[in-house]
Amino acid sequence: MRRLLQVLLLLGLGLSFIALGLRYVLRGAITPKPTVFLRGLAAPVMLSELPGHVLHLSAQSASDAWQALGYAHGRWHAWPLLLWRQAALGRQAEWFGSFVLPFDSLIRMLQLPATSQQAFEQLPQATRRVLEAYSTGLNAALQEQDVRLRDELVLLNLSVEPWQPWHSLALERLLALLALPDSIDAALPLLAPLRAWLHLYGSQHSVAWVHTSSDQGPVFFQRHVYGNLALPFFQEVILSYEGSRRWLVTVPGTLLFPAGQTEHQAWCVFLTSHRARTEQHPRASLPLQPVYERLRLPSGDEHLLRMEQADAYLVLRELAPDTVRVLWWPGLQPVSDLPAWLALLADSEVTFQLFDGSGLRIDATGQPVVLGTPPVIEPIPGGLLVGQTPWHRYLARRLRELPLSPNPPSEDHHSLWAAEQLSLLLTLIDSLHTTDTLLQEAYTFLRNWDATYHRASIGATLFDAWLAHYQSRYDSLPPLSLPDSSLRVQLRQALHVALQDAVSTLRKSLGTDPNRWRWEHAQPLRLTFPVWAYQANLPAANRYAPVLLPGEGHPSTLRWNPSALLSDRPAPAHWEGWTYFPHSQRFYVRRWWPQPDRFLGRYRMPNPEPQILPLDPTLTPIQQTTLRPLR
Repeated sequence: MRRLLQVLLLLGLGLSFIALGLRYVLRGAITPKPTVFLRGLAAPVMLSELPGHVLHLSAQSASDAWQALGYAHGRWHAWPLLLWRQAALGRQAEWFGSFVLPFDSLIRMLQLPATSQQAFEQLPQATRRVLEAYSTGLNAALQEQDVRLRDELVLLNLSVEPWQPWHSLALERLLALLALPDSIDAALPLLAPLRAWLHLYGSQHSVAWVHTSSDQGPVFFQRHVYGNLALPFFQEVILSYEGSRRWLVTVPGTLLFPAGQTEHQAWCVFLTSHRARTEQHPRASLPLQPVYERLRLPSGDEHLLRMEQADAYLVLRELAPDTVRVLWWPGLQPVSDLPAWLALLADSEVTFQLFDGSGLRIDATGQPVVLGTPPVIEPIPGGLLVGQTPWHRYLARRLRELPLSPNPPSEDHHSLWAAEQLSLLLTLIDSLHTTDTLLQEAYTFLRNWDATYHRASIGATLFDAWLAHYQSRYDSLPPLSLPDSSLRVQLRQALHVALQDAVSTLRKSLGTDPNRWRWEHAQPLRLTFPVWAYQANLPAANRYAPVLLPGEGHPSTLRWNPSALLSDRPAPAHWEGWTYFPHSQRFYVRRWWPQPDRFLGRYRMPNPEPQILPLDPTLTPIQQTTLRPLR
């Protein structure tokens, strides 16, 4: 009997170890500790991870809430925020070598580290305490062994330095720099490559609207486009402290809240900035002073950079002995938008200095209020739409056509722009005569196309490729109205040539079978991981291969998808959220969170389709951690 009990005991222990091992290799995740002690906390904070990686922080004071937020950001987003910090400090070459040295030179030339540190010193004491509490929590997470052993940090053999409070302002400055319009790229030729390296760009395609449903009241929808980053760019957090609750969409490493909701308002602030320009001045008209920055080289040596600056003006080059071309950018001065972001949480008036501050909010009465001066403001039933590109006007027109519904219509694939263009252009090529059977088949697809950009649409692929070839040849899209008869023949011939080129390109890229020319194949969503996307010789390159999703939607439809018609780099990554404020505090989001599963050393990317998630603090947590004061 005793031997039988021993055998059963050993068998039970063995099964337990096997179960634990399988849990590790199957999940590849490290379960957070049930209790963590943090220095500086005044009272315990409950950190709950809800379904879909939504976080709920329940604290007794604002200071404890900020410290817990820093801990959560460091716990869940250590790799991206450390990478962004390295970029914001102009120290990427220390990690990746001379390949990224030009990016460090750009950052140091614009003095992001120095002005961020000065901006921190000039903030009010209460605001500095917020950053200090946040950095304390973030450092606590970065010191944990399982955070330091995250795959990216181990594979790249990176050490983690302490997070200083002003580092969050450096990240804020970096994001404001990346958000500058493409028109500034000629003055800063390294800016576009830096955006591509970090996979952060395209915020000009963000949009928001409020419309009123008959049975649900106002529906506030917003979309934030942020490039082609495969890593999560936003972290949804529910903050409960001092008897109130706030729903926040945060950017890890910062205290930026581009979307959020309090008990008195909900808002959307686009992460865009047009606060930069180039000017030409006589040298004597500006009080220019030399400024020096030390750039650390991968070899360990240092290189001294010399610039000339006067307040927010930086000399780019000398046009003549007495004339200079300068860049004006508020980021060259010790300013920060942190007071504006915190004012949103306090339901106060906001003034931005680095970002435009454009967007939309809805007040406690359900009325939409425009923030800043967005380029597009369009009325829609029971509300309005704010956007930033001419495409967004077509979205407003589509919203005026659709019946009011409590559900956001972001799944709509119909393009009014395409319908109008197609009707006009088909009349011009109606007399198309060709012996090319594939071209004839393409023409048939176009005639039968319903102007929708759903996944299976072949007409969408043909139409976009057709107009893209026309645009590349003539540097513009076809006119929206028929030209005079004298120009009509010329336009018809140009359209015929563009269609032939489009069919030839599709034949080469997708094959001779038009059934393969589906929109999902022609315009797939390609999300990429930073660093590995540019240096394929790094360890575990296959693990960080791009994530490919089927394309659907268009810049002219309520469903977003990049297009070859856009002159900028494709930006498929986006986050969407909607709320029914003020009649209900329900808040929903739809976004990607690509996260590989690990099994016996092999990595598999599960279905990365966007998820719709409620930001509901009453949901049962997946896991909880109690943050306790360290006495």
